[in-house]
Amino acid sequence: EQLAEKLEVSRQAVSKWESGNGYPETDKLMSICEIFECSIDEILKGKISEDTNEDKKQYENLMNRFSKGMAIAVGLILVGVTIFMYFAGMEERYSTIGLVILLLFVLMAVPIFIILGMEQENYKKKHPVLPNMYTEDEVEKFNSKFAKAIALGVGLNILGAIQLIFLYGMEIFNDESTIPVVILLALTTIAVPIYIFYGIQKSKYDIELYNKMTLKKPDDKAGKICGVIMLIATIIFFCLGAFRSLWHIAWIVYPIGGLICGIVSIILEKD
Repeated sequence: EQLAEKLEVSRQAVSKWESGNGYPETDKLMSICEIFECSIDEILKGKISEDTNEDKKQYENLMNRFSKGMAIAVGLILVGVTIFMYFAGMEERYSTIGLVILLLFVLMAVPIFIILGMEQENYKKKHPVLPNMYTEDEVEKFNSKFAKAIALGVGLNILGAIQLIFLYGMEIFNDESTIPVVILLALTTIAVPIYIFYGIQKSKYDIELYNKMTLKKPDDKAGKICGVIMLIATIIFFCLGAFRSLWHIAWIVYPIGGLICGIVSIILEKD
């Protein structure tokens, strides 16, 4: 009776939960965990332990497919940008060819984003709460791989910056040449998918974060603002390139837009 009052439900509802004839909704489940100071895994263990292996297999397949797909999609866009920058360093008429190629790569990437996003959303609706399916050994083994992968990505980024400074600084290429930028983008095209793949893989092992994010009420304000910022950045990019022939430096609007998005997200994030 006391529990029913705290949860603002009927005594009959609690009785059904106790007898196994019914189950609490996810928000009530979180409240029960807070009241009894225990984890969701402990609450659900008796029911979920029978299906843990199957659930783990399904979850693993989803997250592995999601991490690979997102890395490939972003990689496709970066390949398109790299090719575009290469053509942008040639005669002006070649910029159009580069732009068409870039748009074709974006066209290939967008459906991947949409399909994977919808697939993950559907999974989260069906499985708003998951038990902890990974052992400490599994997490530690992955963390070792994660550290090496991130180190590799950072190394590629630093190498790209070094060659950019060297080639321009030694005047091997003049300021109008895009070759050093193309090399930088090529290395970035390798590094960024590594970040994305292993970043998503790391989140796969954080079941507690999954449960919090799934049950958390969505606040899309930051996402919408960041979307507008990056659209404005794209408009500026094409205007600078098309009307001022500044393709070789116009790309700087994207990292600037990304930094502004980061600031906006930090300011608007409540938790």
